[in-house]
Amino acid sequence: MLSKRLVGFFMFLGPILAVIMIIIEEGFMSSGSTFAEQLKGMSDNYTLATITTVGLSIAMLTIFIGLYGLARSMQGENKPGSDLAGLAAIFALLIAGIFMVSLGIQLIATERESEFIKEGGDALGAFAISEAIVRSIFVFDGLVMLFLGSAILIQKNMSRIVGGLFTLFGVCVLLAVFSAGDNWAGMLWFVGFLGFPIITSATGFITLMQDRKSN
Repeated sequence: MLSKRLVGFFMFLGPILAVIMIIIEEGFMSSGSTFAEQLKGMSDNYTLATITTVGLSIAMLTIFIGLYGLARSMQGENKPGSDLAGLAAIFALLIAGIFMVSLGIQLIATERESEFIKEGGDALGAFAISEAIVRSIFVFDGLVMLFLGSAILIQKNMSRIVGGLFTLFGVCVLLAVFSAGDNWAGMLWFVGFLGFPIITSATGFITLMQDRKSN
């Protein structure tokens, strides 16, 4: 099991690194462009694109490994909410695996001289698949927040505010995903998407403070 300090560092620093990578990426690639335009922008700026892609993947792995560690620490036969924490841990690990698959596909697609391209592979198709894979994780992300937040509320191992916000943001993400096209879905998506890194980083900070006080 991961130490409490490591879990806190992962959850605190992961969202910060992710935001930095997204800001750098926005400097050379328009978020509103087509897949073909995004792929061209990444291919033309391959070194920078590789750094941001790998950096963002490391950030996301760090976040979800941290969430996995927190959820695992809440499991136990005599701990209330243990089953919910266990489900959160499973989905957090699943997300980490999905990101690794997407990372591999995207790096192959953006490298013009890769063996995949030389052998006739469809770079645009591969890039679109990698993006589809990444976008599929939002359902699992909503479940992680919902289960983890509920477990925190039941177990009371942290502030109820933390548990309540995790649960709220999880519900927002899930409702937005399953209500795509509705006028209010965009607002729910914005709340859940923006709230996730904020509450994760804040929870990491709280975990670090708890570890410091206990030592």
